[in-house]
Amino acid sequence: RQYIEFEKASVPVDLSGLKIVVDCAEGASYLTNVAAIRELGAEVVPIHVHPTGTNINDQCGSTHMEELMQTVRDEKADCGIAFDGDADRMLACDEKGNLVDGDQIMAICANYMKKQGTLKKDTCVVTVMSNLGFTIMGKEQGINVATTQVGDRYVLERMKAEGYNIGGEQSGHI
Repeated sequence: RQYIEFEKASVPVDLSGLKIVVDCAEGASYLTNVAAIRELGAEVVPIHVHPTGTNINDQCGSTHMEELMQTVRDEKADCGIAFDGDADRMLACDEKGNLVDGDQIMAICANYMKKQGTLKKDTCVVTVMSNLGFTIMGKEQGINVATTQVGDRYVLERMKAEGYNIGGEQSGHI
């Protein structure tokens, strides 16, 4: 319960009226993420929420997006969210089932934070694997792009060292 409340407080949005498919990869988020999204007001269509201890990430979650994408289309949902088994990565798809990768998620978040005045030093930290489009977006939107070597630990180290508050990888570590 405490973690669900933490999640809701971390992303204080009203999801009322949205239908969201959530793929929990038969892993760690099968209870908390579904509950938090539901309690934020969304209608949730949960998939891969029956972990056995041996089926984690088995053809599901953020490493296998195909079923989520199809379920979003079949359910006529507004979007889909997929976590990996230990819930430290998240990718999404739009209402048409099109993939929304980590670069796109970071761009959405960084732009929102900049508009809200909460993007520290107007900077987002990414790895060298980020798409050139991310850098172009940053330049067009007045968002500085700090780059590190591949690995979420390097992103976090840079964020802590320089006081930035968002960064991640194309793979969905945000």
